Amino acid sequence: MYCDNCGCELGENSRKCPVCGKEFPMINPVQEDEEGTTVLTSSQMGHADVQEDTGAQNQNGGNKPENQNQTNGQISGVQNQMNGQMPGVQNQTNGQIPDNQDIMIRKKGEKKGMSKGAKAALIIIPILVVAAIAVLAVIYVPKFRKYNEAEDLMTQGKVEEAVTIYKDLGDFKDSYIKGNGAAYYRYAVELEKDGRNLEAAEYYKKSANSMKAAEDYGRSGDKNSDEIDSSDAFDKADQCYYNAGMDQMNAASYDSAIEAFKNAGTYKDSSDKVIECTYKKAQALIGSKDYDGAIEILSTIEDYSDVKNLLAQCYYNKGSELLKAGKYDEAYDMYTKSEYDDYKKKASECIYQKAGEYYKEKDYKNALKSYEKVDSSYKKCIEEKDKCYIGLASQEYKNKNYKSSVEFYEKVQKTDVSEKIVKAKLAYIGANKNASNETTMTYIGQLRYAGNEKAQKVFLELVKWNIESFVNSSEKDMEKKSNTITAKAGSDIYIHTSFSFSGDDSMKISGYVVYSDGNKSDSISFSDNVVDGWSSWVKINGDGIPKGVTYLYLVNDNTDKIIEVYPFTVK
Repeated sequence: MYCDNCGCELGENSRKCPVCGKEFPMINPVQEDEEGTTVLTSSQMGHADVQEDTGAQNQNGGNKPENQNQTNGQISGVQNQMNGQMPGVQNQTNGQIPDNQDIMIRKKGEKKGMSKGAKAALIIIPILVVAAIAVLAVIYVPKFRKYNEAEDLMTQGKVEEAVTIYKDLGDFKDSYIKGNGAAYYRYAVELEKDGRNLEAAEYYKKSANSMKAAEDYGRSGDKNSDEIDSSDAFDKADQCYYNAGMDQMNAASYDSAIEAFKNAGTYKDSSDKVIECTYKKAQALIGSKDYDGAIEILSTIEDYSDVKNLLAQCYYNKGSELLKAGKYDEAYDMYTKSEYDDYKKKASECIYQKAGEYYKEKDYKNALKSYEKVDSSYKKCIEEKDKCYIGLASQEYKNKNYKSSVEFYEKVQKTDVSEKIVKAKLAYIGANKNASNETTMTYIGQLRYAGNEKAQKVFLELVKWNIESFVNSSEKDMEKKSNTITAKAGSDIYIHTSFSFSGDDSMKISGYVVYSDGNKSDSISFSDNVVDGWSSWVKINGDGIPKGVTYLYLVNDNTDKIIEVYPFTVK
């Protein structure tokens, strides 16, 4: 027995086709009566007596067609409707068969005198019918099965597998349309109903792309795609991406929300939502103290809302973290970028602490570089700098770099290092006893006018002359002696020098003045040679003279040796 819809072979007592699913009445086993009559019984069908087929007219007065039982109405038959209605075996009566009746078909055997041709026909025709059904079943039954398999996969959510089968089926039923976007669209609709907007958007997009490809393929003339329209799928994809973005934003999943809104393209205010989500993400990062992440994000939307203020706070807070961690250079950079609150004070603290670290490591030069960046009024900055200068001076002294040692000591502001300075200068003088050495003679002049006897002794040893200088405001005043003078506009400053020598020696001298700002005067010449008991003066215009320590240098022109260095202070 075969299904009259798809041609599938049916098992005994089957009531539903396993391929196409068509239901049909149950046919009972075949029975034969004593006269050779075949009887088919059914619990669902009616019963009617069918008159013996004699080859004459039936009850309706017409000739009975071959291989057909006729009644007033059609009651049963096997029809195969694949790509058109196939002839089958039909049982007809003059009316409907009553319920709970058996169907009885009487067939004449050889006892009734059936011809050999009739017998052959009775054998061949059913064979041909069965063969045709079998051929069609071979062709179509597998496709029905694969189609039903694809439908089952769709109900299981295995869309990709289903689409693959639809594509393989080609034009069978609606497989072409389903394989080219309709299946994706159908699945997307269900996802959207379930509130799974992001997944729905992805499948709407797949549907749209598949449909668009099919449309283009159809327009090329290779396929008919009149029933496929991608425009709605694209719109639905954008809508679902937008809705998914809103879902993710409300759930604080800002990265996913941003991606969804970007995928939504120009739908509604998607671009504005991208910026809003970026802002919210930065706020969340600030809340979790991820200032680096917040800074990176906020830098991309600086003109949005209060982003500039948030950036300033992030820099400031990041600076505080770095300061606490001892990363002073990085902290300093953060504070200076912030320009927020008391950032200057915080920046100074970074440098101050960094300098302290250098000092502990005896890296006095880098410590000083750091302190130079700090406002001198901050904490004990000056005292700390003094400590660094003393440390450097001490190192230089140990290395016999006495001049450098002196220079570092002289930069000390609040700590008394006068004795250390004298010691370093005497050490230099002792190592460089040469009247032609300007530094040596300068140190001698400074020390001997400060009353240092050792310097005076070395001076006499090098110069041989006893030379003394002083300063006042009068050319002829030799009584008022001072090493300090106040400059007045319109008045002159006079430097007086006296010479004594136990002998008949004389010398031709010249000189120059070095001001406190480092500028040097023109050469000063004297008309007469210097002899024992001789005195001279040098006049300096008091207008505009820089305040501070000023030096008079006198040189023996015969030997090019410096014979006098006189320091005085201009107030």
